Amino acid sequence: MKKVAYSKDEKYIYNSCDINKVTKVVKKLDKDKLLKVQKLIMLNKKEKQIVFETSAVYPQHFYPLSILDYANAIKNMLINDKEELPILSVSSKDYPYCDFKCKDCLADPTRKWAIDNLKEPQIELEKYKKILKQISLFSKKRGIDSVRFEICGEGNPDLYKYRSEIIEYAKKECNMGVVYISTGSKMDSKLKETLVKYASYIRISLPGISNEAYEFYSEQPARKKFTFDDSMNLLKELTELRKKYKRENELLIGVRTCMRKYNNGHYISLAKKLGEMNVDSFQIVKVLTENQEIIIKNSLDETTKNDILELKKSYKKYGLKHLQVPNLLDKLYIDRTLSKTKKPSKCYSSMLSPILYSSNLIVCIHWDKIRNIKEFHYGKLKGDDNEIEKLIYGDRGEEIRKKIPSSCDNCCALNDNLLLEAIRTQLSLYNNLDDIEFLVETEEE
Repeated sequence: MKKVAYSKDEKYIYNSCDINKVTKVVKKLDKDKLLKVQKLIMLNKKEKQIVFETSAVYPQHFYPLSILDYANAIKNMLINDKEELPILSVSSKDYPYCDFKCKDCLADPTRKWAIDNLKEPQIELEKYKKILKQISLFSKKRGIDSVRFEICGEGNPDLYKYRSEIIEYAKKECNMGVVYISTGSKMDSKLKETLVKYASYIRISLPGISNEAYEFYSEQPARKKFTFDDSMNLLKELTELRKKYKRENELLIGVRTCMRKYNNGHYISLAKKLGEMNVDSFQIVKVLTENQEIIIKNSLDETTKNDILELKKSYKKYGLKHLQVPNLLDKLYIDRTLSKTKKPSKCYSSMLSPILYSSNLIVCIHWDKIRNIKEFHYGKLKGDDNEIEKLIYGDRGEEIRKKIPSSCDNCCALNDNLLLEAIRTQLSLYNNLDDIEFLVETEEE
């Protein structure tokens, strides 16, 4: 059976290891193809042979970029013989206040730390703009035209008073791919319009997937609470606005929820609702914890397991374009503890995907790293020219990276780092990297 793969601007047809270029048909993979990436392929163009391929790719980790951007960044680093990489993604934690008090909230400890320890837990608008401009210029010098800019607040990002202005600026002035993650509980009409016009991805978080579960898990202190029904109405409004602005092929709209006891029995009915509203993507994840006793004791019940297996098989039938569920349907909880044998030799994420916490540039999203200014903060950004080069690739940056991942007991980006290390290893086998091209195989309708 013939398969289809894409580079950044060309289409390939292949069968087994034989590959042939067809025509120059695509300049940028569209939303659906990016979501349906199934493999990364390394091609020796001179020999017209596939020399490496892997299905260990996670499209939503990179969207609206793709694993192609990351693989090519590693290739360019080796060609230049200099360990410097662009910033491909920056996750901004710019608002440490929330209207929810969700059970199992991962942000709660670092949010309290930020309010108590950072002089500027929120970034002033003009300084924020300068920082984003410097990030985009830093990456443009290294061949990257668009940086993924993930806004997830740490608290509720809807509440930041300059949110619409910073989203519009990031897109129009920095050409960033804006990813916005929120419950949506405080989205006003201006923010909704701004997101639909300028964002690449809007992901609504659902603490629970029925009104009862939503109220129980969100633990909202306010008398007037945002409900599961409210979140469904919000999603419907966003998909209708997307249609109004003719952005169906550009803007991804999705939801994410955790596998929790009171969500049992509601997964398939929610999938149907989402499909009917033209929501693209549904993510179901395990609750993250470091408590080994909780992990061991809480096995996944058979009803939930069967519902998720049914969704994996039939999500398109329900009108969804993309579904993400855990690979192992065994436990309800997950941790990120690292075994010595599984540690990658380098932390590529610390360079390719740093965290912007307020105006502090940090190597990692993990709460231990966030709270350790001395060991894991590159430094505070002001928006000055060339300051990112000095922070990441200066003496301090080099010293920090010597400590990771050797000093890490857990990892938020383990799979991505292992994949990038495998790519680097494969590239190191070839003397002439101009002969090497990366492709992605994507599901064809």
